[in-house]
Amino acid sequence: MKVEQLQVDPTHARELWQKYQSHVHRQTDADAEIAAIYKRIAQGKTVIRAFESIRAAGLGADGCPKLAIAPAHMKLAYWRPSRNACTFGKQYPNRRDRMEVVRMEWPGLTSDKWSAEAIVPLIPVHLRPKRGLQNYHILWEAEWTQRYPVDPYLLRRFGGDAWLVVAAWDLTDVERAVMSSRLRS
Repeated sequence: MKVEQLQVDPTHARELWQKYQSHVHRQTDADAEIAAIYKRIAQGKTVIRAFESIRAAGLGADGCPKLAIAPAHMKLAYWRPSRNACTFGKQYPNRRDRMEVVRMEWPGLTSDKWSAEAIVPLIPVHLRPKRGLQNYHILWEAEWTQRYPVDPYLLRRFGGDAWLVVAAWDLTDVERAVMSSRLRS
């Protein structure tokens, strides 16, 4: 999956992080987020722009986005376009309202779709966070059918459109087969 990575030389990122640390007493919330991003890049971690990655991938032939994002604890994600924006959310049974989970601006977005549903990938047990799963998101190549996705990223959001890649993996045929059958039942 092609994603938009924030590119900064790790040595330069460390220098910038140290500058932010020397003024920590005057930092705003945005400054703290920026410092946290520089720190992770200096440590050799990957930080991406998830929303920009979704926009850059564009829409598929079916009128749905090629990439999707959803909270890691969800099993299904619903996509709903609107004028110049879209939401990836969760729909609750027996309720007409819908909780928006992730909303992103998408200038120029137009789609004939009213909404679509995709399966959120399973996080293999050895990569799954021990606690606080609701604080993580998954970005994946969406299959807007009942087919199970293949190659997701586990993300932790810094703020805005900056996301730390916590893990990336390919689901095996065994994992896909088991999860697909569980969703149908």
